[in-house]
Order: sequence, then structure tokens, then C-alpha cells
Amino acid sequence: MTASPRVTLSRRRFLSLTGALAAGGLALGATGLWPRWAQAEPELARRLLRLGRDIYPHESIEDRYYLAPLTPLLEARRDEIAAGLEDLDRRARAAHDRDYGEIEGVAEREALLREIQPSDFFQAVRGALVVGLYNTPELWEPHFGYQGSSWEQGGYLNRGYNDLVIDWL
Repeated sequence: MTASPRVTLSRRRFLSLTGALAAGGLALGATGLWPRWAQAEPELARRLLRLGRDIYPHESIEDRYYLAPLTPLLEARRDEIAAGLEDLDRRARAAHDRDYGEIEGVAEREALLREIQPSDFFQAVRGALVVGLYNTPELWEPHFGYQGSSWEQGGYLNRGYNDLVIDWL
């Protein structure tokens, strides 16, 4: 059995590495509930999260609910997702001289998303999120006003079906 080579780090290098990791975690708003890949690749997670929030914008939903459905997608198709994000950044730099996530205007980011909407990359991210976000029971009532399936409780008839606050009905 051979001994593995010893790696030495200077104090300066150690502090720079741990500082970068801490800053990456803080920049992402890490709560300890982030998927392992997001902790390992914070820049990829930040970029994918921006894309997800632009596709389905809900300010009140925590980041972890966006990242949770993207984890299986990323595990299966990481290179394709990274390439799609690179293409999006390339398009953003061509149109706005900055990466996609650095564009402040929602309309400008939306225009870029419309360009890539037919792509397999966009459809994969959109598909993972539509199911992942809207099929999460703990988000239904507080974020979308949906009380869940009604058949278990005898239907909608006496459960506030007509308590809609919509004046066009």
C-alpha cells in the first residue's frame, strides 16, 4: 500500500479558498437545504436559479423549491444544461455586453428566453420546473391559493368553491 502524496496549503491559499466558498454560499442565500450539487457548483446553481426564476417568477418562493426539481435534471444532463447556460450567456453578451444573470431588465431577459424557447435545453428546464414547483403540496395554499384535491373531502360544493374574489365571473 502506497501513501498518498501530502498536499500542503499556505495560510493565504486556505483563506482564499474558504472565503470564496463562504462568499458563494452567502451569495446564493444558502440555508443548508440546498442540493449537494448546488453547494459543489455554486456558480452553476446561481445561473440556473436565475433562469428558473425568470421562467416561473414567484418572489415569495424560496430558492430551494426551484433547485429541488432541477437536481435530477442536472444529475442526468449536467453537460447539456451547462452548455445551454453558456449559450444563453453568449446571446446576452452579444445583445447586452453582459452575462444573462447580470442583465437587470426583466424584459431584456425575457426577450432572450423567447429566442431559446424552442430549444431542448429550455424545454428541459421548463418541464422540470412546471412539475417541480406546481406539484409541491406545501406551496399550494400559501403561494397559489390552491387547497389541493377535493375528492377526499367530498368535492368543492361546500368548501368555498364560490368564494372567488373575481368580478368577471
